[in-house]
Amino acid sequence: MRGDSHSDKEFWISPEERVDFYLNSQASFDINLKRYEEVKSSTSWNQKEMKLVSYDDFQRTFTHWYCKHIVHLPRIRNIRVLPFYKSYKDLHSLMNFFLPFDRIGKEYASVKYPLFYGEAGDTNEIPCIRKSRRADDPTSVIFNFRSLRLTSPCEVSAHNDLPWEQKKNNVIWRGATTGQDQRVQFVEKYFKEYDVGFASTKQKPHLDHLKKDKVSIKEQLQYKFIISLEGNDVASNLRWVLSSNSVPIMTKPYWQSWIMEDRLEPNMHYLELNNDLSNLNELLHWARNNDAACKKIALNGKKYMSQFLDLDNDLRVQKMVLDEYAKRLTYNNN
Repeated sequence: MRGDSHSDKEFWISPEERVDFYLNSQASFDINLKRYEEVKSSTSWNQKEMKLVSYDDFQRTFTHWYCKHIVHLPRIRNIRVLPFYKSYKDLHSLMNFFLPFDRIGKEYASVKYPLFYGEAGDTNEIPCIRKSRRADDPTSVIFNFRSLRLTSPCEVSAHNDLPWEQKKNNVIWRGATTGQDQRVQFVEKYFKEYDVGFASTKQKPHLDHLKKDKVSIKEQLQYKFIISLEGNDVASNLRWVLSSNSVPIMTKPYWQSWIMEDRLEPNMHYLELNNDLSNLNELLHWARNNDAACKKIALNGKKYMSQFLDLDNDLRVQKMVLDEYAKRLTYNNN
């Protein structure tokens, strides 16, 4: 997927600014190995998710071949327990880590990068490289991990989207019960009034009364407005909604990922829900009286997302992040 026209680049952020954002504006990364091991062993979660990884560790291994040639295949990439391996997210993350080295160059291939495969685990200010971080996290570094899960749906959106004028002038949301209470509060509040509900409640079966039939991305794209709610970390549907002709409705992002959510502006890229979720009716009333403005918001979102879907541009930025991290990294045993 590419965004080649000049107009698409209206909302593009410079590679240098992106790299600074991903690196959390840190000039250096000084990691004490003793403390790293203490943090890694502090929880069972960290024991599984924190790894020191270099490209050279894997360059001639079956894992590297598997990530390069197998993981991305359509019939494989959504399998939660991949053949030969127990943890799909580790392989999805490694696939993204290997890609800039495979495509652009092997400089810094021997550097041991501290990768974190999980989502919301606490690395106690160790500057691990991960797919997302909280807005108040001063040290974590962001990389484009798990792109198959988060960005591949943009391809589905591109192939199934409708022109703005052909969409239903209404709102929809489906999702899981993951994360904090925000999703539960939202569904309880609007379940009866709108096409809003949980597609799955297996993590919280007591919420079965708030389930509605599953709705595909193609079916959701029939609506002008699509709710986007954070779960364990970032809202997993935000990327494909932004890349579509629909408008996201969401609270101000708390989590940050590769698409730099905190650079999104209300009424420019999305319509903003209050933190107490109370103003959906007000937003939709305004939207129905400002159809042209909402169509423009949807277009702005597509232009913003095009920088992350331009594979050549995005891959260069990924390699810049890894290179700059390596340049600023030191390990010590004090």
